Amino acid sequence: MTEITLTTKGQFTFNQQLLDHLGVKAGEKILVKKLPDGSLKIEAEKNQIDILSLSRSMQSDIQATDAELQDSIRQSYIQRGRS
Repeated sequence: MTEITLTTKGQFTFNQQLLDHLGVKAGEKILVKKLPDGSLKIEAEKNQIDILSLSRSMQSDIQATDAELQDSIRQSYIQRGRS
């Protein structure tokens, strides 16, 4: 267990060993979640995946019917089988 001292400004600093354990570097963010039992869960933000942002990045203006999608998948399987 590592002891951290709180400053008079209400701040504390993680030592390099803890930062290495989290896999974070200067300028990267650390997430802190309050748990019901009064403890905190601390993890590197970069280990989190925002599914909503990910789905937005995958959106497209292309529209297709179910039949068109099925046909496209079928054609893809046929082409893979030939190569």
